[in-house]
Order: sequence, then C-alpha cells, then structure tokens
Amino acid sequence: MITTNKFQALLGKAVSYFILLSCLAILMIYLVQRFGGDYAEQKIKEQLERSGLAPFVHYENIHLDPFTLTPSLENVIVGDQSAPWLRFARISLNNYLINYPNLSVDFWIQESPINSLSRDTGRLMRAAGIDTLLGKGSFSSNVDGESVTSQFKLDIKDLGKLTVASHINLLDQAIDMADLRADILASLALGQPEALAIIYGDTIELNSLNVQYQDTGLFTHLFPHSTMSQDSQNSHLTGLKFASQAFGLAPADSSEADHIAKTVLTFLNNPNQLSLSMSPSPAISLKN
Repeated sequence: MITTNKFQALLGKAVSYFILLSCLAILMIYLVQRFGGDYAEQKIKEQLERSGLAPFVHYENIHLDPFTLTPSLENVIVGDQSAPWLRFARISLNNYLINYPNLSVDFWIQESPINSLSRDTGRLMRAAGIDTLLGKGSFSSNVDGESVTSQFKLDIKDLGKLTVASHINLLDQAIDMADLRADILASLALGQPEALAIIYGDTIELNSLNVQYQDTGLFTHLFPHSTMSQDSQNSHLTGLKFASQAFGLAPADSSEADHIAKTVLTFLNNPNQLSLSMSPSPAISLKN
C-alpha cells in the first residue's frame, strides 16, 4: 500500500512537471514567434526602405516559424495593388535570424490570370504565349571573407527553368552586404542592371558566371522551328557575337564570343537546354 502511494505521488509529480514544462515550451514558442516576428518584420521593412522598394511592395502579414526562425511574407503584391506587376503566395527568408550575412530565400509566384496583373506584365505574358502566370524560385548568397557565391533559380510554368550562379570578390571591405543586395534588388526591379557597374564598378570583380536555361515553351513559342539558310545563320552568328560584346561577355572578334554565338544559335535551332559560362582569368571588375 505504501509502495503504491509512493508510485502515485511520483507519477503525480511527473505529470505536473510535464504539464509545467509543456506550458513553458508553449510560452517560449509564443515569445519567439511574437518578438522574433516583430524583429524580422522591422529588418525586412528596413531593407525595403534602403532599396527604395517600400512603396511598391505590399504584404498581408509576416509569419515566423519558431523552430527554424524563418520569417515568411504572405500574399505579397509588387506594384500597384489593383494591377500589380507580380503576386507572390509566399516569400520565405530561410533561417534569416541566424544565417546573416548569408541569405537563403524561397518564393512562390501566385497563380495569376493575365487580366489580374499590370499592362506591362500582361504584354510580356502575351509575347511569351501564356495567359496564366505560375512559378517558383529561390535565391542564395553566401559570404566567406571577401568572396561571395550566389545562385538564383526560377521555374515558370510553360516557359522555362533558369539558373544563374556567380562568384564575385569584394575589393572594398567597407561594402555592406545588406546595401549591396538592396541595390541589386532595386536595379533589377527597376530594369536598370547597368546601375550596378556605376555604383560598384571598381569595388567588385567577377570570378565566374554560369547560366543554364531549360526551355519548357518560351523559345518554342518565340522561335517556331524552321530551317535557316546559310546566309541567315551567318547573319545570326555575327549579331550574337556583337551581343556578347554589348553584354560585356567577350569581345566580338574573340574565340569566346564565337563559342557563345554558336552555342546560342544551336539552342535556337533546337530549343531544349542552354548552358553558358565564363571564368575570366584574371577576374574582371564590373566596370570592365
């Protein structure tokens, strides 16, 4: 009888401790979610302000996963709220509170009929041959001293899959990664990537750049299969060589430009997968 009473008393204490610990765990999760979410939202707002995109980015709420410390912006609208450029179902900054200055972002483009988006986006969709926009992607950027490796992935339904990977060196240690990423985001969003060369031309050098594209409908729509004459192929090759020079990839009369032109032309003749890479030796500054 005494043994039974002791067992019941110990069991009662164990249950009480379990309940107490469960309550404390729930309280800790709530505090992390509440105050961590507030902190994450403050940092995100600061980034939007620094990039100048705050007036164009609207979101319904920010949810913080208390276990991974991943804040997610829900139902994001970019542009005018009635006719936005893009709609995102979610944008997640993975482990944002513990990974900085490294960055890992996943995003999902909300399924959007052409008439729900802006005229500019609608015009691009019509040119691409789609009437509904749906996709997903990711962006990662890792800092190791002066070295920064980044990768961007984008998968748009019925258009294609794009992967861009880069490796750059920061020649000025005073460069703030938050400012650099904000400037990159702003320049791309505003359609002015050349602004990066003006701002960071002498302080960033490019070690390598790799671009991969797998077509799932875009180029098939834009360039229906047809046999090119030899004169037409030569004309396209010349144009692509000068395009390589215009984009700063290689001089038009170089073997690198010739390789790029032939690779792109082969892809246009049979749209499937395109891979381009450059690894200048020595590394070149953005200004060049």
